[in-house]
Amino acid sequence: MQASIQPEFTWSRNRIYAGGAHHLILLVEWRGMVQQEDTRKKSRKVVARDIELRLWLEAHVSCRGCYGAAAEVEEGGPLVLKLGRINAGQRRALALEVDMAPMTAGIHEAVWVQWQYKQPAIERVRELPLAKLGIEYTRHTETLSAADSFYVERTFELLKTEQVLREAERSGFAGGGGTEALDKLRRQADKLLLLAARSGDLQLAKEAESLYRRLDAEQERRKANRRTADNSFVLRN
Repeated sequence: MQASIQPEFTWSRNRIYAGGAHHLILLVEWRGMVQQEDTRKKSRKVVARDIELRLWLEAHVSCRGCYGAAAEVEEGGPLVLKLGRINAGQRRALALEVDMAPMTAGIHEAVWVQWQYKQPAIERVRELPLAKLGIEYTRHTETLSAADSFYVERTFELLKTEQVLREAERSGFAGGGGTEALDKLRRQADKLLLLAARSGDLQLAKEAESLYRRLDAEQERRKANRRTADNSFVLRN
């Protein structure tokens, strides 16, 4: 039977220098597969739900953060990401920020992954085969100046923007609190703008502009609130 989801994994770099520690992004994407009986209808129905991704990290790999999904750590076990459902033809993504310790030259296993989901029509749990992701360590010094994958970096920054916005809302950003969240939003807008200027990517520029507009509006609202409070104080006295 055809699998309901098709996963893809992409490192920000495929080769890293063996003589030092590295900070990498692992981009995880998955697509809802159109079943054979639905190919003529262009169906958008749910093809998988209760999707879970389990990741076992090798000893030389540590997770710094996860964007696009909440990660739970089972005691003595894997990272568990609960990813909900996906429709036929839909594409979703998340990014793991990881640190890689120095290793000898060669290809080393880094992460073991396994997907689990339910097929709505038959309510049966399916598991995809356990898979391993490796990374190549090399002594070639040109890898020290090699650029990260733009596609991975771009997707990572867009996912990070969504998370920073959610954190700002939870911290009371619109209620006058969340000064730290305000600073985080501005730093993220700066990152998007720099990446847009470097690449010419219009979506990144639009996202940065949207964040700056939101920040400006919030600052104006806070100034207005302070003026109102000051006037009320003067009237009372």
